[in-house]
Amino acid sequence: MRRQSSQMGPSPPRTKMSVPLTATLPRAPYHQADEPTARQEVAPALRYLEGATFDEAKFSARAVYLAARQCVRCRRVLAQRFDRLGSTLFRDDDPHELACCFDPADGDACTVRLLAACIVLFGRNRENVY
Repeated sequence: MRRQSSQMGPSPPRTKMSVPLTATLPRAPYHQADEPTARQEVAPALRYLEGATFDEAKFSARAVYLAARQCVRCRRVLAQRFDRLGSTLFRDDDPHELACCFDPADGDACTVRLLAACIVLFGRNRENVY
């Protein structure tokens, strides 16, 4: 059924337009989760990956973590990670210092980069308890 024309004249034909879902949703207030209001020194793990923030470094961290399957040394580090470092990694941990917890044969640049990827992917903010 066609709508009757109004006093102004006929209505133009309807067209189907795809509207992205984000255009219809209200936006959340903008905030920067990774950067405090006072700019601090870059987290040590970010120095070994591509990205200025943890969100930006996640892509390269995933690539490093997935590539670890191909390296015998990296697989050994991943297998011993919880025994050597514990279950919690913090975002302000230094991967170079953490690499010292492993055997000297495993403490190369590849291990440091892998530990930096683990910090970016699985690390959490350190909380102060008063």
